[in-house]
Amino acid sequence: RMTVADYFGKKLDTEFYYAHPRSYKRRAVFSIYEPSSTIRGVNRPMPLNYEFHPADKCSNRSKIRPLTTFERAQIQTFPKKFVFVESKSQSEQLIGNAVPVNLARFIGNFLKTI
Repeated sequence: RMTVADYFGKKLDTEFYYAHPRSYKRRAVFSIYEPSSTIRGVNRPMPLNYEFHPADKCSNRSKIRPLTTFERAQIQTFPKKFVFVESKSQSEQLIGNAVPVNLARFIGNFLKTI
């Protein structure tokens, strides 16, 4: 299993990231030393009134940040030079709704063989 840290190497300046949950009954703080959480179509900063979940990997707000749009796109395996021409919120939605590029390539190549 590949972790976020395995994927990015030393490029990230954080060990913990916030991924806005569908429900605050779920955890929202993840470690880069585990596989990525689901990349959703929304990317918000941690609300000031966020109540930490028992499963959150860190509870020190100063050590947690959301992943950037570019980092989230990289997890979805968009090419590093891919340019999003949409607004930030539209780009986030596109990234969250995307089939990971490398997965689509793998499936497409497989379908060409049958």
